[in-house]
Amino acid sequence: MYEVGALVLYDKRGVYKIDSVGLPPVRGTTGDYYKLCAVFSNSNEIIYAPVDMTSSMRPLISGGEAAHYLELFSQLEPHVFLSGKTMELAAHYQGMLASRKVEDCLLLIKEIHVRQREMAQQKKQLGQVDIRYLKLAEKLICEEFAVALNTAPDLIRERLYAAAECKASA
Repeated sequence: MYEVGALVLYDKRGVYKIDSVGLPPVRGTTGDYYKLCAVFSNSNEIIYAPVDMTSSMRPLISGGEAAHYLELFSQLEPHVFLSGKTMELAAHYQGMLASRKVEDCLLLIKEIHVRQREMAQQKKQLGQVDIRYLKLAEKLICEEFAVALNTAPDLIRERLYAAAECKASA
């Protein structure tokens, strides 16, 4: 069980703070729920998650782990998924995110970034599926790393892509 005040990565939504544990203000519910408040949202988003269903959340990584992953990012070698079918591409990206592993999420970002570079050389742009999953993976990584390194998500995004560009131009 997570403590009140703990920060967690919730599902594919981002970083949330456990505000309280108890019965949610919803008629007909029983049992304890975590009241989760989005850390990086201006909308005051609140989610109620059953305490016994914690498979959709995990603790955040430490600052040392985040720094290690930032260094590792430029060295990651993604395997670009080649398929002309949108559903297969979406399933591939979904599978990478389903692991809830930081390295898989970084590989997804790197894979789409490589794909974007290759398409730009052909004077083409990323498709909607690529863009949607890139934004989702960036949100998850940048929010988690921002908390771990006590900085802003936008600064993490800049550091990721600076590292990727240095490797690409080398």
